[in-house]
Amino acid sequence: MFKIDEVIYDCPVEALSNILGKKWVAVIIWEIQSEKIRFGELQRRIEGCSKKMLTQQLELLIENKIIIKDKKTINNTMESSYYLSDSGLKLLPIMETMIYWSNSNLSCDKESK
Repeated sequence: MFKIDEVIYDCPVEALSNILGKKWVAVIIWEIQSEKIRFGELQRRIEGCSKKMLTQQLELLIENKIIIKDKKTINNTMESSYYLSDSGLKLLPIMETMIYWSNSNLSCDKESK
């Protein structure tokens, strides 16, 4: 059994889909994929994502051990940066496959609406 946001899932695919399906989560993971990044920089990169939403989604990803928050004190100032855990890094090929499948099989033509 898998517990995500107080909901219990029997199926691991459904549990992961619940995480990846949340607004901004896939974008956050994709932005962090290759480097440690500070909150402000991440917020600048993800246009349209509020500070509150970014904080909530980062907390969800940290809670599920997909992202790690690294805290350091530099000159009496606490600095936090975020990076993908080993399990978060293992999500990248899955996400790449999802992108490939979506591009090949879904019609996302916004002009036809």
